[in-house]
Amino acid sequence: MTKKIIIKSVFVLLISTAVFANENDCNQFDKLSAKYIECTAKKLKTSTGEKLNAGKKKFDKSSFKDTWTKFKNSKNGKEFMEKLKNDN
Repeated sequence: MTKKIIIKSVFVLLISTAVFANENDCNQFDKLSAKYIECTAKKLKTSTGEKLNAGKKKFDKSSFKDTWTKFKNSKNGKEFMEKLKNDN
């Protein structure tokens, strides 16, 4: 009985530390140190990547994507306007 309780408590402890290990706390470093800059750069990189992916998904779902690809593929403004008129 006590072995089961000990095993369960160790398991819960290991799981909880893995969850908290993902969170980077940059306040433990001195603000002028290289470690602090490295830590904040990593946090910024991950958060920016997540926001960029969310923005790409939102852009792919919008109707503006089709217009943008037509604009990029046209050689000049006249050709772009002709493509828009032909689609409507």
